[in-house]
Amino acid sequence: MERSPKRRRLSTQQAGEKIKGGQKEPRGQEEPIKTVPKIDEKEAGGSNSSNNPLTKEEPKCLGFPNIGQTCYMNASLQSLLTLENFMDDINKQANVWRVHPDAAVMRYLSKLKEEHSSEDMPLKSFLLSKLKRAVSFDAPVFADDGQQDAHEFLCTLLYQIMSLSPELQKAAATKGTTYSCPIKEHLSFKMENTRTCKRCGAESKKQEERMNLSLDVTPGGGTVEDMLQNYLQETELEYRCECGGIVSGQRLSFKTLPRALILHLNRVRYTPDYWLQKVTDPVDISRDLVICSEEDGQCYSLVSTIKHLGTQAGSGHYISEGMDLDVPVTDPSDRWFTYDDKMVTETSGADVCEKGRRDAYILVYKRQVSTWPHHTEENCDVEKDIDDLIINVQSLLIRVGKRTPIHLSFYHLFGSRYGQVQLPENNFLYSIYIN
Repeated sequence: MERSPKRRRLSTQQAGEKIKGGQKEPRGQEEPIKTVPKIDEKEAGGSNSSNNPLTKEEPKCLGFPNIGQTCYMNASLQSLLTLENFMDDINKQANVWRVHPDAAVMRYLSKLKEEHSSEDMPLKSFLLSKLKRAVSFDAPVFADDGQQDAHEFLCTLLYQIMSLSPELQKAAATKGTTYSCPIKEHLSFKMENTRTCKRCGAESKKQEERMNLSLDVTPGGGTVEDMLQNYLQETELEYRCECGGIVSGQRLSFKTLPRALILHLNRVRYTPDYWLQKVTDPVDISRDLVICSEEDGQCYSLVSTIKHLGTQAGSGHYISEGMDLDVPVTDPSDRWFTYDDKMVTETSGADVCEKGRRDAYILVYKRQVSTWPHHTEENCDVEKDIDDLIINVQSLLIRVGKRTPIHLSFYHLFGSRYGQVQLPENNFLYSIYIN
């Protein structure tokens, strides 16, 4: 466990905001990877062992060594590596970013993916140090050996990859090819902010691009669905309208949905004497979420979590837990791994959710393949919505049907009234927003 004597807050920074840094160092000073000393490896290990299916005897080699209070970085990277399609999208465009002088973050992230199951800890230490240094070029807060916030690091890493997109698109054009930003393709989504005057009903809409949502933990405890509902519900604010009205309602809704949804649970609050305090109220972690945007509906399954262990906001230890990528999401074994720096142990998704109720800090959900069309106010049919939803989640029933009660949330985001439909024969509770 890492401990830090100084008080510092866990970041509540929204994704997409750039963490300002200092002057860049020349990328040309990077050391070649081939200079790293090698150690003897077992035949099943080695730098190419990531292509081989893992057995139950091999999870220990998936860990990352701690190179100096870097549990925040290790946990963030392990969670990203559970998003196989995202990482594959980065790697398949290596011909564009491989030689670009500003793409060191992508090079070392890709190399860590390649060496994920290697037993060569000196090599992993080298790659981690180079990645940390690359991130620190624009975010010097990560340059020293101090303990940092996993959410802040994850947002910074993703933003730096996304900010390279214009340069890489130009570089691709010179090669006669194209470049598609992996962040925008897999993690980015749009939220729509609607402000409505309470007097005349005039509306103003604004769209914001996000890479995650920061949700306040429900006081006294609650579910992820509760936290999403609170985040999306209408609030009142003072705003002077042209009609003379001074009160407006403000509501957020999903305009588009990502392939992978990252939820940050804000576990920090100020005490009356202005000290930062960790919020340990329990959160019931949903294995599956069903969310609708204005365009379509998506079913998401939990694939990874990051936990902050400890009772203080300014100190503690980060670990990551992720599903076994070598088995399908419907596999009844429910096999997951706990990544505690270089120590990796086997666990189950059920244990991850149960034991992480007070420590879960970041939840990563992956979109399933099924979708269904969005219904407007005029053609909204609640019974048909539920029938469509049941049809589209059949692929999940094999796995989730073994747990009771089962809770899925169906967010139909074109209104503020909130209704519930209970289907006892299926042990499902569908929470529906209806206008």
